[in-house]
Amino acid sequence: MRYVCLGYMEAPAWEALSLDERETFLAECRAYDELLAESGHVVAREALDCEENAATLKLSHGGADVNPGCLAAAARPPLRGILVIEANDMNHAIQLLSRHPAIRHGAVVEVRPASPLPRADAC
Repeated sequence: MRYVCLGYMEAPAWEALSLDERETFLAECRAYDELLAESGHVVAREALDCEENAATLKLSHGGADVNPGCLAAAARPPLRGILVIEANDMNHAIQLLSRHPAIRHGAVVEVRPASPLPRADAC
């Protein structure tokens, strides 16, 4: 089954790291992601740019209303990356992600089951 893993990290935690610490942190994350990929668990992975560079779209008066920034950015830590993995079940996905270096550095990872297509009975 596929799981979408959303990695969040508070700006102060990131900003507190020196440039060398950031490079080490990112290298550790890439190395762990590669281990997951080599074992056949990674479907896709992407780091995300700053929320200030995002745009939020919604339908308004028959057209797209575009706002700069991220939806509800102030309500939660910034979303830093997305990892889509294959795992046997939720417990297996949690086990795989619990060893990710990002967690040791203060990141929060949300794990959600993915559905191939939207379902009418989905929550």
